Amino acid sequence: MRNTIHSLLACLFVSLATVACSSTDEATTDHEQTSAEVADTRSATEILDAMIADCDACADARAARHAETPLYQRLGGHEKIEEFVATLIDLHLRNELVKPYLEGVDLDRLSTNLVDFIGAGTGGSETYTGRSVADSHAGMGVTPEVFLAAGGDIGAAMQAVGWGADEQQEFLCIILSMKDDVL
Repeated sequence: MRNTIHSLLACLFVSLATVACSSTDEATTDHEQTSAEVADTRSATEILDAMIADCDACADARAARHAETPLYQRLGGHEKIEEFVATLIDLHLRNELVKPYLEGVDLDRLSTNLVDFIGAGTGGSETYTGRSVADSHAGMGVTPEVFLAAGGDIGAAMQAVGWGADEQQEFLCIILSMKDDVL
């Protein structure tokens, strides 16, 4: 069951990154297989590498959109980011791969820090005063499989709050850019 959940979440994460990129950019990707086939035939590391390559291919389009209207505004500002974070934490708490990483964590503080981190990082006026991504994940032992599972939750939360394809793509690419600090 655990592998099935991981595969489904990885499929969601891969699908969101690939579909969002191809819907807004002329770049081609090597994702001719269905997302289910990708999850069944590639390691988590290979999936992440492919997603990062997709983000690299879309970098100019993402930068142009952000220059025109900051991602923060397109995400819906502070209130929508708060809704996203609440949804994400709820999903993480129900995700058997991710839930153990939240044991003993002050969820109110985590929520506040995530809202500030996302707001500050996407062009909002929030100020993030928490630890760096690397410091806050140091020693946790996050694996590529867990990173994908958490990414599946991120994808589901983005859809739940109604973020558009461009915004989902940009946000996922930001998350992917922090992979090395998390793993």
